[in-house]
Amino acid sequence: MQVGFTVVRRARDIEVHVSVPDNNDQSALVTHSHVDDSFALLIGRLYYRQDLLSELLAVCPNDALNECRVNDAALALAVYCHLGPASLERLEGDFALVIWDAKISQLIGLRDPLGGYPLFWIQQDSTVALSTSIRPLRAMLPQCLLNEAYLAEFVMMQAPRNEGSNEQCAYMGIHRVLPGMMVIARGDTEAIERRAYWDWLKQIKDPGTNDLVAIAEHYRKLLRVAVQERMRGCTLAHLSGGMDSTSIALLAQDIVCSGGGEAPLHTASLVYDRLPLLARERSYITSALCRKTALVEHLLPADDFLDFDIFSDPPPHDEPYTVLPSLTMMRPFIALAVEIGALTILTGHGADEIHAQLPYYLADILRRPLRRNPAGSGNVWQEATKWAKAQNCSPWSILVPFGFHPIIAPWIAGTRWADFLTKKDADWSIPPWITPEFARRHDLRSRVIENARQLYRQSQYTSLSVTLNAITARAGDVFRWSVAAPLGIANAHPFLDPRLLSFGLGMQSRILPEPGSVKPVLAQAMRDILPDAIRYRQQKGHFNEVYYLGLARNLHHLETMIRQAPIEGMIKKDILTQHLQAGSLAGGPVRQLQHLNYMLSLLKWLCMEQESKNICAEITHKIYYESW
Repeated sequence: MQVGFTVVRRARDIEVHVSVPDNNDQSALVTHSHVDDSFALLIGRLYYRQDLLSELLAVCPNDALNECRVNDAALALAVYCHLGPASLERLEGDFALVIWDAKISQLIGLRDPLGGYPLFWIQQDSTVALSTSIRPLRAMLPQCLLNEAYLAEFVMMQAPRNEGSNEQCAYMGIHRVLPGMMVIARGDTEAIERRAYWDWLKQIKDPGTNDLVAIAEHYRKLLRVAVQERMRGCTLAHLSGGMDSTSIALLAQDIVCSGGGEAPLHTASLVYDRLPLLARERSYITSALCRKTALVEHLLPADDFLDFDIFSDPPPHDEPYTVLPSLTMMRPFIALAVEIGALTILTGHGADEIHAQLPYYLADILRRPLRRNPAGSGNVWQEATKWAKAQNCSPWSILVPFGFHPIIAPWIAGTRWADFLTKKDADWSIPPWITPEFARRHDLRSRVIENARQLYRQSQYTSLSVTLNAITARAGDVFRWSVAAPLGIANAHPFLDPRLLSFGLGMQSRILPEPGSVKPVLAQAMRDILPDAIRYRQQKGHFNEVYYLGLARNLHHLETMIRQAPIEGMIKKDILTQHLQAGSLAGGPVRQLQHLNYMLSLLKWLCMEQESKNICAEITHKIYYESW
């Protein structure tokens, strides 16, 4: 069951369909409110509500204000009615919102800056519809045709994204409301207005100091508030033993102990016995739980939860999802959340974007004209040598990916030089299983070049550009709306709080990365909360074991899926199968395996759509496309 809503405006008539989780009375995940004939529908949660309630106190009737305190849709509608339409841009949270203004027959849809929940729209003559799901909109279209341009973008993504980077969707005629964007359908015109209300570059907050202790202290205050804002009802916090999730879990414990959240706090940790690298994580988990108060720990045996297992029974999802293979490990979390009656899951997602800084400043030094930096090349080599000593590697292993690649990638992307020059660190080539005809028709080389520019050229500073690219890639959360929301559970990521990210972007220019120093601001901020064993650990166990074992275990199923996939003219199935078999032996280059994941995720989605008989029969013969 998918939860959410669909709003259809036909001329001046309005039609509404709403689906809520069974526990919506407790979770309030889907809320609605109306004033006369106008109404608001919201999926998700609003945060920092008290700031807006204080402003509404002087202009809003008491009975309406009482509803605003417990109903997020009522708060959004009151902001619109009493503080003006522009004030909607000040809403903070993980949400998708639709407002119908009956007085002027105006329909408004918007999403938060990180696209916490999806929102799509279509326009057919005088009919405009907004929905949190593609499916009801697709049923309203005269034809159901796949959008080949969207598929071209999907298979050429440079890094995993939760959703597409533009408003195109998997089906022609359906548009995505982008994160930080508002769409307006006015009653006096058929034109749909798109208005971007959020720009990360304009939101950067300079800490005003280079002092690590002062910056960390302010960051900790922001992070604590971000955690508390998201704790509603029974809360389950992921605790992996790494710095990120453990920081969130222990901050949440501190909040519960001080009376700021419902007790007890539950933590969930995946533990391994048969996988040697991941089995080492148990000691870190134990160290984090040694001082537990008002906390119930849950250790979840995870040896049998491998990547790609979920392909046998994936959750419904409207569009292909790049990290579908790794959703397997979320199943024990969601099962535990249901068992304990959790309304909130807290994660440590998003910390790496701000805190895991790498020496991309080497590229900025190389870009400086020699007349302004006569010792520039020497400085670069000296810096690369410093990092190489800390990581026990050659200076070239540092200089090439962080100095040269950001400069040359936009020039060599999509050429035969890409494999040769960037094979170990970044694959800017077109996957070999893509047919030449498809590559030419959609100019895939231009797409790869644009990916490189988005990664390295959004700002004059390479590191800031890389961070911005990582933040925008976080937009959307398929697990949140496809798995958690139908159960009335909010999947929340405090590190992705826009207030926190804005400050984090500013502090990056103040605290430069240093070799051997892992997440210095977070380590300092959590100095009296995290055990030293976690604060000072240099690296965390990776999940390569889970990936390769899962790929090998599901190899036959994946080969069968490739053979039966309802797609022709886009890929060479025999070449894709060969790379799949090589990957199962842990022999494929990392970046090619990433593109392999995207392709397998796409094929699984296509098979699901075919099985549910939701795609027209034409897809077995041809994929239709819409030009950019």
